[in-house]
Amino acid sequence: MKAAVLGHPIDHSLSPAIHQAAIAALNLDMTYEAFDVDIDGLASFIGELNEDWVGLSLTMPLKTEILALVPHMDAVVELTQSANTLYRDISGEWALTNTDVFGLSESIRMSGVPSSPSVGILGSGATARSAVVAAVELGASRLVLAARNVRASQEIVRMSSALGVDLEIVNYDSMDLTECGLVISTLPGATAMNYTPSLTVDADAALLDVSYSLWPSALAQWWPNSHVMSGKEMLLWQATKQWHLFTGTQAPVASMREAIGLPA
Repeated sequence: MKAAVLGHPIDHSLSPAIHQAAIAALNLDMTYEAFDVDIDGLASFIGELNEDWVGLSLTMPLKTEILALVPHMDAVVELTQSANTLYRDISGEWALTNTDVFGLSESIRMSGVPSSPSVGILGSGATARSAVVAAVELGASRLVLAARNVRASQEIVRMSSALGVDLEIVNYDSMDLTECGLVISTLPGATAMNYTPSLTVDADAALLDVSYSLWPSALAQWWPNSHVMSGKEMLLWQATKQWHLFTGTQAPVASMREAIGLPA
């Protein structure tokens, strides 16, 4: 069996460490590698996959581009217009799903953070769209979106309407999230820190910062309390669902956690 993660750039990805740890723990005859593939090279890479391949993890900038190449996708992909996983369905055909939603929601559930009716989301890209679905799954009925990309924001407007939740859009110049019990930042670490002077949050609000390359992130260090979740948790849980789709086996979570330095 073969699987891999594709993206550009890809050197920073922790996906090989996570999946290779699972392979070793279960002693499977399988490989999982990282390939630097940009938008222009995606179609040819997909076209060369043979029967040895069981799946691909997809990271930026490929999560949207893949939709034009694979017609079979689940409802979450259709809603978010973002896919991070290519796998073989029960018939053996390639299909798309979005395990980022599970990664976000499971991270929050496992942290013990109580559900909040109002959730703040920083950013408006593919991960932000996944965060919208995760927040609604966790019981949110109101979202506050901090964004500067008007076009991307309209995608979230569309999603919020389809999901039946209230949406307020605020500019980075004035981010009042004081009614949000949970904030999900999908911004790069350095970018998020640039906007903290205009960010107002409750003293007991929880933060899930998807940025993890330097942890604790600048935003996590600025946060007014210790209710902070690392993006590594999201990465772990989305990978456990990918693993099951790729192999049909249950993910060895403890081994996968250890591989990326998360506490047991």
